[in-house]
Formats: sequence, structure tokens, C-alpha cells
Amino acid sequence: MIGEYYRPASLEEAVTLLTDAKKNLRPLGGGTNISRMKGERFSVVDLQDIGIDKIEHHERDVSVGAMVRFDSLLAHSGIHPEIKRAVQIDTSENIRNMATLGGWLITSDARSILSTLLLALDCKITWKPGGEQVSIGDWYPIRDQGMPGVLMTEVEWQIGPQFVFEYVARSPKDRPILIVAVAKWGSGRTRIALGGFGDAPVIAMDGPQSFGADVASQDAFYEAGDQWATAAYRRDVASKLAMRCLTRIDQIMESEV
Repeated sequence: MIGEYYRPASLEEAVTLLTDAKKNLRPLGGGTNISRMKGERFSVVDLQDIGIDKIEHHERDVSVGAMVRFDSLLAHSGIHPEIKRAVQIDTSENIRNMATLGGWLITSDARSILSTLLLALDCKITWKPGGEQVSIGDWYPIRDQGMPGVLMTEVEWQIGPQFVFEYVARSPKDRPILIVAVAKWGSGRTRIALGGFGDAPVIAMDGPQSFGADVASQDAFYEAGDQWATAAYRRDVASKLAMRCLTRIDQIMESEV
């Protein structure tokens, strides 16, 4: 149950409210997570008017405000088709109308294709106060231990790499039990993220070339067994999907030459 409700008109005002230890306020984005809380009484800071809902293209990267809703991502012409495909698989139409990118990254688990894909892209997240920019790969493993700031304001990723993903689910409507996302830069740098198991996706490879991608993917899921799939199954399929992703990327790169 929501107690006090604040609706600041600027980012600065929102940060001031959220850093007030006496008020103990929570940021309110799309509301998909808070709306499911029962019984507990808490107060919120509504973020919809503070200007962090923009999508901006720069020479080398894309920056997306933490309050950008998924339906806006899908509608934007500058967002890569694989990111849009990930959003469409991860969420229903009702969720897309409400969910924000920032809220999704804070609350999603390893079975999110979008979160796994953004990890492969080595995206950077900006926090206030202070404007600290943190790599998603550094933040995800310690996400449950606290946030680098009181408010995520922006998510940024490079437009240089080619990237694709593959996934496996028990049925078309089930959540994935295995996700492999691969990003490859023109320099040869290859970064592979695996999802579908655990609290957050993990990095299987981040190196100057793609050699050994199959073995790296197997090793990253060495003990990835749960009620949905055995570790042996995930290791075997992760290896195959990683190589399939690399083949797709190489075909894309060849077609652009």
C-alpha cells in the first residue's frame, strides 16, 4: 500500500527526495513491480516528469533513459531489431505499456532475454547522485547487495558491434530455460552472455576473438542445473547456440562488405 506520494518536476528534486534517509522513499517507474506488493506500506517518488524518458543517438552509442517504456523502444526506428525482438519475447503487450527499462534491469532475473542481450553488449548504466557510470557486467553480480546510487537514470550501449541471440524454451509461451547472446565488434572482440539460469545472466566470454566460444559457453554453465533443465543439457546446447550466433553474425558482416 502506497503511503506518501511525491511527483517531482526535475531530476534534482527526485534525487533530493530519494537521498532523504528520514523519508525512506522508493522510486516509482512503470509500477509493474510495486503494484504486486501486498500488505506492506511504503512511500514513493513518481519519476514520470523528471526527463529521463528520452532515447538519444550519438556517433558511437545509443542512450536510453531509465524511464523509457518498452512500447517506446519498440516504436523507435533507431533501436536494433534484436533488442525489439527480445522485448517482444520477454513481455506481454500489457507489460510493455507499463514497464520501463530501468525497472526491468533492476528486477529481472536470468530468464530475461533483454537483460542477457544488454549484458552481451557491455552496456553502461548511469546512477545519481554523482553520475557514476557502471558496467552492467560489474553491477549484475552484486545487484542484490545494493545499488551504486539512489536512482538509475540512463542505459547506454555501443552501436558498433553486431549482435544476435538464440534461446530455448519448453513451449512458445514459456520463459526461456537457456539464452545465448553474442556481440562481436569490428576489431574481433567477442562477448558472450548466457541466461536462463540463476538470478542474473553471466558472461561466458569477453576476448579479442571468437576462438573457443563453444568451450567457454560450456564452462560458464558447468553447474547450471535446476528444475527446468540439467546442467549437462545447458552446457551442450549453450555451446551449439553460441556457434550458431557467431555464424549468423559472420553472415551479417559478410553481407555488409
